[in-house]
Amino acid sequence: MPVKLQVVMTIPGKDPREFEYEFEEDRISIGRDQDNEIQVPLSTVSRKHCVLFRDEGEWFLEDLKSTHGTKHNGRPVGAGGKKLLRDGDTIELIHFKITFQNAELASPDYSAEKTEALARKMVEEVLATIGKDGGEVPYVRVMNGPDEGKRFDIGVDVSEVVVGRGNDCDFQINDANISRRHAIIKRDWNEITIEDAGSKNGVVINDRKIARATALRDADEILLGAVRLTFIDPSAKFIGKLDDIPAFAEPTGVADEDEPGDEPEGDEDGGEGVGDDPGGQLPAMETQTGGEDGEQQLLAGPVEEGDDVEADAFDPEVEAPKGLGAVEIGLIGVAIVAVLGLAIGVAVLVMG
Repeated sequence: MPVKLQVVMTIPGKDPREFEYEFEEDRISIGRDQDNEIQVPLSTVSRKHCVLFRDEGEWFLEDLKSTHGTKHNGRPVGAGGKKLLRDGDTIELIHFKITFQNAELASPDYSAEKTEALARKMVEEVLATIGKDGGEVPYVRVMNGPDEGKRFDIGVDVSEVVVGRGNDCDFQINDANISRRHAIIKRDWNEITIEDAGSKNGVVINDRKIARATALRDADEILLGAVRLTFIDPSAKFIGKLDDIPAFAEPTGVADEDEPGDEPEGDEDGGEGVGDDPGGQLPAMETQTGGEDGEQQLLAGPVEEGDDVEADAFDPEVEAPKGLGAVEIGLIGVAIVAVLGLAIGVAVLVMG
């Protein structure tokens, strides 16, 4: 599954520069050393700074205990921390902002001849998602500790899951800070929820301690003691595709003529200073693509501190998708009705 990384380098006093990479590998390392898939030769970037890796069909970001840290969607990952990646998520190193894009989901063809095929693929993915056997189902994944990578599927046949340290728990996690019966995850027709089962340290979702049963959403982070879990709902990727189709996109808000002056605010992020470079030099940057081993790097060449840093910015031409006519919208409508009918039919058969 190919992924694209759009990189913007912003150094104080220099014009922003953009790069774009595409990878087929399941592991992409980023750091100062030359053996990284993406080399960033700045003293503020660690030799092995962070890595993007694919596990069971999902992409994750892991900070490799870097000196200056890594941010995910503007928030620190923490030394050695891991985060689930979704299309459009941002990864930040000092002076670098990387946008993650799943190339398989990007820029679909909305032309009339492709609409029916796209709708058919949606039907197949919905059926696979809600299927009892062999389909992708929501699950929780352990993100750190001795049980890192362990998961528990929450399929349609699961109504209640007890999470804890005890041997009798449905999802056992071996950690001294987790109670024997720590949390309960429930699934019904409407949603999947989690609640505290009277644990000593409580249940924290996205840095907020919960006091009652709380619905789980894709990419939610659950903290039980010192163990972090991530709730992953594969269907979220399918739902995101619907939002990309013009006929189903959210309508753009129209400014109220009686209330002028409401304009979008610009970015207020301040630049961070360049770390001390032992050589007193700012690395020059230039792009390199391809190569026998497929590495794509930013290469360093020392220049004097006052010199300009020049390179050709990657500036792809992007063609906006054409709008849909009545025929295309009608085809999509028929496809969506088919999705709903088939999904309900399969669900009834599974539950029956």
